[in-house]
This record gives sequence, structure tokens and C-alpha cells, in this order.
Amino acid sequence: MIQNDLPYWLALARFQPFGSVRMQKLMRRFKTMQKVFSASASSLTEAGIEPQIVSRFLQERIHLNPEQELLKLKEENVEAITLNDEKYPSLLKTLYDPPAVLFVRGKLPSEDKKHLAVVGSRKASGYGKDAVRTIVEPLARAGVVIISGLAYGIDALAHQAALDAGGTTVAVLGSGVDTESIYPSANRTLASQILAHNGAIVSEYPIGTLPLKSFFPVRNRIIAGLSSGTLVIEAALKSGSLITARAALEQGRDVYAVPGSIYSSLSDGPNNLIKMGAIPVTQASDIYPVETNENTDKYQPANEEERALFDAIEPIPRHIDELIRLTQLPPATVNHVLTILEMKGAIRHDGGQYYSRKNNS
Repeated sequence: MIQNDLPYWLALARFQPFGSVRMQKLMRRFKTMQKVFSASASSLTEAGIEPQIVSRFLQERIHLNPEQELLKLKEENVEAITLNDEKYPSLLKTLYDPPAVLFVRGKLPSEDKKHLAVVGSRKASGYGKDAVRTIVEPLARAGVVIISGLAYGIDALAHQAALDAGGTTVAVLGSGVDTESIYPSANRTLASQILAHNGAIVSEYPIGTLPLKSFFPVRNRIIAGLSSGTLVIEAALKSGSLITARAALEQGRDVYAVPGSIYSSLSDGPNNLIKMGAIPVTQASDIYPVETNENTDKYQPANEEERALFDAIEPIPRHIDELIRLTQLPPATVNHVLTILEMKGAIRHDGGQYYSRKNNS
């Protein structure tokens, strides 16, 4: 790419109606983005841009300042990688509508490493949280790059699991990558940790772009596009996570899903994906061959009462009344043994008299 052409890429990225598909049309018609920026209405129309979009661009062009856009990059320590750059991620480039410009804070991981997208519900259950730890941590420890969207719930948990494992993770935003634009604001500390551990924050939206609801479904194609496969951990039937999974399927990438309880709405998405042919995942090695370090200090029941109750508890929370029914133990005994099991770290109290088994038990 001609280096002095970068400011014009940035200015054109600021004009949202052009988007990735129209920018590709302009790339085919004009040799440089500088020529696009100063093109006539007839030339832009000949490139395949709709007349109403051309008219709007000519009106707004006077407000776009290429040099100012370049200055913003330097001030925010952000790198802009265009479709013409050799550094542009090869997997992302194969999309029908790859971002014309990818804004990057931090360092994009080597493409030699396997990249896995991990997405799921913003309201993760205890089961979902355990699944992230069980599956994502070993993968990240083995060198798999974890890609997600920095949202609440499974996204944030996946990023954190990668960091805890000493791995690398990339967050794809539906806003600008500058600190003030990062959404949700509560995860800005997590974003800083990602950058501090050789990860990256990326977006197709210019610096200062605030999050809009319509941006998030669009950015999901980038999460899938940067990855060779997408893992869904808990999702309702209508959720952004399934948009990401659908994008992965359209891109010919692998789709993985963690099966869940038929009684949980958060399992509807993954379970339905499995029905449609997604690869069911219950452990990290279902995705990538990793060495699993079995915990030699697993909980061992001290007596028959503990054994009966422990066997009745599953990763999916169960109510104490169901545990009493299953074990046929007196309520007072169940209450006492549950306290013992919780103190030993074998189970978790999920609130409301629900208990579940921890993933290291």
C-alpha cells in the first residue's frame, strides 16, 4: 500500500455508508483511496456506488479530514491495517465482506497459531462458567489464541480464562478501540489486561466510534472470521452468539457447541447447533489435542453419606429437595453433609438452595 494513501483509507472508513462491500468496489475502480476521496459523482457511480450514497458522500466529504484521522491514530497508539496490507489477517480476508480497515491496539498474534472464537450468553450460569474454565484454559495454555467480543458473561470469562492460563486473547469490539469508546465500560480493565499480556483489541470502527446496537451483530462476523473455529457455550435460541456461529458456518469454519440441560433455556442454542451438525464439546481435546493435567487432589468421599450426596450432585445445579429425594437421607443430614462438601471445595452453593459440583471434583 502507498503509505501516504493511509489517511484517505481512514477518512473513507469514517463514512459508514461505504462499508466493506462498497469499499471493495472502489478498490477495483480506483488505484488509490486518495483518488476515491477526490472522485467525481460520475466516477463513483461508475464504480457501482448507488447515486443516493454518492450524493451523501459528496455532501459529507468536506467534513472529513484525512490528516486529522492519521493524527488520531498516533495519539491513541492504534495501528490501521487495510485490505491492501500484507499484515491483514489471511483468514479474515476470505470473508465476502472483510473490513476495509482493521483498527488494532496491541499486537495481533501470529497466524501460525490456531485461533478459536469463544462466544456465549451474557448471563452465564455456574455451569457455563465451569465449562469456560474446563475447556478454554487448557486450550489457551496449549497456545490456542482465544477470540471473543469483550461482552459480559461468556465473552469476558473466555478472555479471563486465557489470561489466567498465560495465553493470548483478542477482543473484537462493536465500537472504537480507544479507551473512551470501549464497551461495556466495566470491562475496560479487562481490555487493559489483554493488552498488557501481548493480546489485541480490534475493530472495523474508527477511533471515537461509540457503540450502537446495530454494530454488534456486524462485528460478530469478524470474531468468526479471525478464527478457524467457533465454540458456543450457553446461548438462547435468539442471540448474538448464534449469529457468530452462523457466520462461521457461512465461512466454512468449524462450529463447536457445549451441550447442556434440556431444562435450561441457555442450552437451547448449543443443543440446537449440535442437532444441525455442530461438533459437541465436553473437554478441550475435543477441539485441539492438549495435555490435560488430571488433578490428583480430587475430592474423595469420607463416608457413605458423603458419597451418596456427592454422587447425586451434578455440574448442573440441583435443588436440595431433589437431593433429599434422590439420596433418601434425612433433611438434617443432607444440610449437614452439604456444608461439609462445600467446605471441602467439592461443590458450590449456587444460591436459592441449589447446589452443583465443581469442575475439579
